[in-house]
Amino acid sequence: MGYSYKLYQTNKSKKENTKQARYKEKELSKMTTYQLREICIKEKLIKNSLGPLNKEEIIRLIMRYRGIEESLFIKEQDDQGLERLQASIKKVDKIILDKKTINVPSKLVVYEGLTVEIFDQYRITSNDTLDEGNVLLVDETFNICSIFNLIKGNDQNYYLIKNEEITAKESTHKHYSLLYFEKQQSELIYDIYHQNIKHNPKYIQFYKLPILDFNIKQLVDTDIPLAIDFGTTNTTAGIYINKEHFYSLDKNDIGNKELEIEDIRVVHVLDTTANTIDITANTLDTTPLIPSVVGIKSINDKGVAYVFGYDAIQLSKASYVDDGICIFYDIKRWISDFDREEKITAINGQKTFIKRKHMIKAFLEYIINISQQRFKYKFKKIHISCPSKQKYKFYTLFKEILKAYDLEYENMLDEGAAVLFNTISELIDKKRYEENMLYKALIIDCGGGTTDLSSCDFKIENNRVSYEIDIETSYENGDTDFGGNNLTFRILQLIKIMFANKLTDNLTNHHEFVKKNILDAFDMDLYRCVDEYGVLEIYKRLDQAYEKVEDMIPTRFKDYENKSSEEYFKVKSNFYLLFELSDGIKKAFFSNKNNLEVLVKSKEDNHSKEEISCNEDNACDQETVYYDKWKMHTYNGGVLEPIKDAPTLKLSIYDINSLLRADIYHIIKKFLENIYEEDKLLEYSIIKLTGQSCKVELFREALKEFVPGRIIQSRKNKKAQKDQKDHYDLKLTCLKGALKYLQTKKFGYMNANIHTRIPTLPYVISAYTHSGDEKILIHSLDKENTSGSISRFMERITLKLYLKDTNGDTRYEYDYENKPEDFTKTTFEEIEEKYKGFIIQDETDNIVNKEVKFFIWAKKEEWGFCVVPILREDEALLIGKEAFFNFENDTWERNFFDGLK
Repeated sequence: MGYSYKLYQTNKSKKENTKQARYKEKELSKMTTYQLREICIKEKLIKNSLGPLNKEEIIRLIMRYRGIEESLFIKEQDDQGLERLQASIKKVDKIILDKKTINVPSKLVVYEGLTVEIFDQYRITSNDTLDEGNVLLVDETFNICSIFNLIKGNDQNYYLIKNEEITAKESTHKHYSLLYFEKQQSELIYDIYHQNIKHNPKYIQFYKLPILDFNIKQLVDTDIPLAIDFGTTNTTAGIYINKEHFYSLDKNDIGNKELEIEDIRVVHVLDTTANTIDITANTLDTTPLIPSVVGIKSINDKGVAYVFGYDAIQLSKASYVDDGICIFYDIKRWISDFDREEKITAINGQKTFIKRKHMIKAFLEYIINISQQRFKYKFKKIHISCPSKQKYKFYTLFKEILKAYDLEYENMLDEGAAVLFNTISELIDKKRYEENMLYKALIIDCGGGTTDLSSCDFKIENNRVSYEIDIETSYENGDTDFGGNNLTFRILQLIKIMFANKLTDNLTNHHEFVKKNILDAFDMDLYRCVDEYGVLEIYKRLDQAYEKVEDMIPTRFKDYENKSSEEYFKVKSNFYLLFELSDGIKKAFFSNKNNLEVLVKSKEDNHSKEEISCNEDNACDQETVYYDKWKMHTYNGGVLEPIKDAPTLKLSIYDINSLLRADIYHIIKKFLENIYEEDKLLEYSIIKLTGQSCKVELFREALKEFVPGRIIQSRKNKKAQKDQKDHYDLKLTCLKGALKYLQTKKFGYMNANIHTRIPTLPYVISAYTHSGDEKILIHSLDKENTSGSISRFMERITLKLYLKDTNGDTRYEYDYENKPEDFTKTTFEEIEEKYKGFIIQDETDNIVNKEVKFFIWAKKEEWGFCVVPILREDEALLIGKEAFFNFENDTWERNFFDGLK
C-alpha cells in the first residue's frame, strides 16, 4: 500500500492550546520518508490514502505550511515587539561569552530612512565560525539603540545589514556595543520580538563587542541630478560627481571599479536570483542592470507592499505554484496607456485593481531610494531618458507621478541623443574628430522590448572657452514588436519542444531528433530566404511544432482564466519558468563568448558533477542553467501534474545562432534596406549599435550585408568575456551620454545645441470612402504628408480609421463616434485660431450641406493623431468634438506576457 497526502480538515472553531511547530528544509532533508510522514500526520497537514508521494514532495508540503527560513531575521519594525525585547534584555541574567575572538567595525553610521546594506561594508570577522542572525546595538545600560542582521559572504567575512523600517536612536550614554548571539540565542531573540514564546528565558548568552562611536545622520540635499535610463527590460541609474562635494563616495563605493567612468558613478545591485553571489572583502559581484520588474508581495490595510527588480523575480521563483504571485514585466510599455488598471492577486489571495502609473511610480521611487542609499545624498533633480518619439508623453507622466522632484525638461535628452552625445564625448576625449566637419550617424537601439532607428548630424568646434557642438537628431523608424524578448521567446519555443519530446518519447538521441525536425529548417542561406519569402516563412515549422506541444506543456494561461485557479496558476508557472530559463540560456551564450554549450538541468541535480572542458586560461566552454522542476506541469491523463523525472537538455551556440539569425537579419533589413537602395547608407560615417541585445554578434553580421564593418560601432572587444565594463557598456551608453551632457551643461565645458527634427512616422492612417476605396490620410515615412481629411453624410455614425505598418499590415482599428449633440456653431476665424496649419479655409469652403468632413493630422510630439469633424448645416459651420488617438498601445503591440504565447 502506498501513501499520498492532502490537507487535513480541522474544526477551525476549536481553540488550539499549543503553537504550531516550525521546520527548516535542511533538517527535513536529513530525515527518512517515514519520519516525514509522521510529521505530516502530527501537524494535521495530511491523511493517508492511495497513491505515493516521494520524499521531495513531502518536504515541499511541510515547508509550505510549517516551514521557516534557515536564518530568522528581525526585519520589520514592531514597537510592541521592541518593548518586549527591551524588557527581556533588562530583566534576564546576561552571560557574556568570550570563547571567540570577533572583530567589529570601530564606528557605525546609519542614515535616517535608509537601509544598511552589504554595500556599506560593515564587516565582522573572526577566525572562528560565526552564525547568521540578529545583532543588537546597545548602550552601556543595555538600552537597545537598533537591531541589525548578520549575513555571511563567500569568504570568512560577515556583514551587518538593517532594514530601513527598523528604528535607530542615539543614546546619551555614548559607550556602545554590538551584542552577537549564536544561532539558538538569536532565534530566541526573534521569538521574543515576535511573541512566539509565552515565558521569558532565565538567561541570555551573547558576545559583547564594544564600538567607538555610533551616529545617525540625515541625507544631505544635492543639486546634482540623478540620471535614470528607464528601459523595457532593465533600468540603470547614476550621477556625475564633483569630488569636492562627493568626497565620501569612494569610502563605500565597492561596486565594480571597472565601471567607474571618469567622474561618473553608476548604481549597482546584487543579482539575488544568481546561483552564487560573490561577496568577499575585495569583491562584490554586482550588476548595474536593475530589471524593470514589479512584484506584489502583499495587500493589507496599510496598502500594497511592492517588491522590485531581482527581488521580485526571486520572490516569483521561491513562491509555490498556486500562490499566484503577481509579477509584471515590460512595464515601460504601460506609458502608452498609463491610466489603465491591472488586476492584482497577492500571495495571501487578496485581489484588487491598481493603476499602471502607480506601479511605475513605485518602481521609479525604488530606483531613487537605492540611488540615495548608494550615494548618501538626497536627490531633488531627476533626469529620465525617454524615446524620442514619446518625449512629451513620458514627461507628462513623470511630472504627474514624481511631483516631489524637479524633473529636467529643457535638458531632457531622448535616448538616441544621449547615445550620440556619449559618442561625441569619446571623439573629443580621444581627439578623433575634424574641426567643423559634418558627421552623419545612424543609431540602432535594440532593447528588451523595442528597436528604434535614429539619425543624427553633428559637428564639433573647439573655440576659445569651450567646445561648440551642433546636433540635429531625428527618429527615423522603429519596431515596437522586436527586442531582446523576441530572441528569448524563440529560445523558449525551442526548449518547450525539446522538453515535450523528451518527456513523451524519451529518445536516446534527443538532440538529433530536434535537429532533424526543427533546426535543419534553418540550414540554408537564411538572408536570401528572408529576402525572397519573408521571415514568417522561415519560422513556420518551429511555430507549428510549438503549437502542437501546447497540449503537452500548456503555457497560454490566458485561456485558463475561466478554469480552476489551480490549473490557471500551473499553466502560468509553465510560461514564466520557460521564459526565465530561456533568458538564462540567452545570457549564458551571449554574455560569455567562450561558452559553446549550455546544459539545462533541474536544480535538484546541481550536486552532480559534469565534465566541463576548460582552456589553458581556465575559461570553460560549457555552462549549466538550472530550473525548478516543481514549477513545470504536464498533462498526464487529462490532469496537470508536476514532472517527476526532470530532463536534461543540451544546446550549442550553433543551435542558438541558427535559431536567431533570420529574426535579427529581418529587423536590420527593415531599417536599412530603403536607405541602402537609395545609395544613402555610405553617407553615414558612424553606425552605432546600442542596447543590451546588440551584444549578440549576429547583429554585426547582419549589418555587414549593407555596410562595411569599419563604420559599425558596437563596443566589440575580444576580451569581452573578461571585461565586466564591456559586458554592460551597451546598456550603459544611454545613461553615460545623459550624464556627460548634464555635466557639461553644469560646468560649461561644452555648449551643446541639440535640435530634434520632426520624427518620421512608421505608420499609415487610412479610411475608406463611401465607394470602398482606401484613402491614405497620414503617410508612412513621409515627413510632409502627415494630415488629410475624409467626408461622410451627417448621421450618428462611427468613423473607422485604420493603422497600418510599413508592410501594409493592419495593426489596429480606431472608432470615432460622431454624435450630432457634440456639434456647436462656429466660424472659420474661430477654427483657424485654434487649428491654424491643420485646417485651411479651402477645405472648409467646399463642405456642402449635410456633409461632415473629418480632419485628421499627426500630433507627433504626443505620438498620436487628432480627429476634428466640421459640419455644414443650413450654410453654417459647426464643429464637433476633438479626439486624440495614440499610434501605439498595448492592445496591438506584441506582448510576451499577455498569456497568449
